[in-house]
Amino acid sequence: MSKVHNILLNKKVSLKENTLWYTLGTLCSSCSNVLLMIYVTRILGVDQAGVFSIAYSIAQLMLTIGWFSTRQFQVSDIDEEYSFSDYLAFKLFLSIVVIVGAFVYSGYLNLSPIKKIVTLAYCIFILCDVFADLFSSRFQQMDKLFISGISYLIRIIGYNVIFLVSLIVFKNLLLSILLSLIYSCVELLFFDVPMIKSLSVIKLEFPIKKIGSLFIKCFPLFIGSFITTFIINIPKNAIEMNFNSSLQTYYNIIFMPSSIVNMFCMFVFVPLYTNIATVWHKGTKKVFLSLVLKLMLVCLGLSVLILAGSYLLGIPFLQILYGVDLSGYKTAFMILMCAGCMTSFNSIMIYIFTVIRKQKLILFVYIIAMALCQILINPLIQNLNLIGASLDYLIGMTVVGVLFLILFAVVMFKQKGEVEYE
Repeated sequence: MSKVHNILLNKKVSLKENTLWYTLGTLCSSCSNVLLMIYVTRILGVDQAGVFSIAYSIAQLMLTIGWFSTRQFQVSDIDEEYSFSDYLAFKLFLSIVVIVGAFVYSGYLNLSPIKKIVTLAYCIFILCDVFADLFSSRFQQMDKLFISGISYLIRIIGYNVIFLVSLIVFKNLLLSILLSLIYSCVELLFFDVPMIKSLSVIKLEFPIKKIGSLFIKCFPLFIGSFITTFIINIPKNAIEMNFNSSLQTYYNIIFMPSSIVNMFCMFVFVPLYTNIATVWHKGTKKVFLSLVLKLMLVCLGLSVLILAGSYLLGIPFLQILYGVDLSGYKTAFMILMCAGCMTSFNSIMIYIFTVIRKQKLILFVYIIAMALCQILINPLIQNLNLIGASLDYLIGMTVVGVLFLILFAVVMFKQKGEVEYE
């Protein structure tokens, strides 16, 4: 392990510094998704951007499988019921599932051969995000979240430069993805892994019982995240099957900011996850409910600011970034931004249900929302095109949010007089 690694591991930082570095890293990650799309659209054109768009959409769905929502569970695993090696073994297993899933999903959408190849390459590329998240969770457990923020910056800025330069030089989307993949793997191996080894006892074993137990305990969390992304992909799937690649590009351009909203809100709230868990386990019920209320109010305030800015500047800004005419898509764009704000709220509620160990309720909520979105998508998209696709997403996220609030109120009410926290 190098001198730099030792300095980082021994550095004492405040909550503000942890939050700042993690925020910068996550902001960089959020911007990266937009930047990659900009590079492809401006350098290779709208049609190739459509190929990248569907590959990105499928990869995001596969990413939820790779993550399997273990971060919420791992960070709140204060007593370390599961070792880091258990989580690592689980991620290796999930990586295989991701690759197989990419094949299956590409076949389901009946993608052309080139789209299938690009999709598979991009799904392998996002496996780096799976392991980066695993390492980040461990750093957060050890109160060194700032290290993951630094790692995100080094890795994401690096592969963005490589992706851009290779696109300019070779004009080849697949090659650019592969070169970015190589860089990401090298960064994780030489920056993150040495420090993880110092913080954890790593055994490359595959404890079936532990993996099975993690699967069962995180499944309700995962299915919520998976179905959320699937709900997001329902309109994209319908566009892929019914329209050309160009329309897929336009939809993804106006959709991308809504996904950034969720990521932005998450890097505000993720550093507080451990504190929420601590308050639930060691504080009073009144303090916990007060903290939850504050989180909701902050989320609401951020949403109002984001929506106001989006209405005034969103479409003009996107047109400048991507170099395409989006003047006819403002209504669809604002609908998607509202949906993005609802998704942020839902992400917070998912973690709260995790902390109070009521994950099974998440599955119930998301199944209802997914079924509703799947039923509505065809009539909506056939009659309203991109506005219909946007409405489908908003309806799904709103249903999830309303049901979460109702169930949380019921759970808290039932515990009144039954649980003493003092």
